[in-house]
Amino acid sequence: MAKTLTLARKPAPTSSPADTTPPNAQEHVQAARQSLEKALQALSGDACTAADIQTATGRAIRAATLLKRACKALDADTTSKGA
Repeated sequence: MAKTLTLARKPAPTSSPADTTPPNAQEHVQAARQSLEKALQALSGDACTAADIQTATGRAIRAATLLKRACKALDADTTSKGA
């Protein structure tokens, strides 16, 4: 039977309901870079374990989510400027 590992992590940054400013795409991109760096660090050891791979996968997925949010922020910025 395969074991599952639950990782505790902070949710990706979002704008709060009280915050009326659009999310900054650069903040999302910077957070994505940091997540990718942590993913690579998890895989940089000599003996890569299943837990290391799980950690790296989670960080990579987080980075993808942050990049999607950066895209949406840029689209919202472009749309608001075009209006």
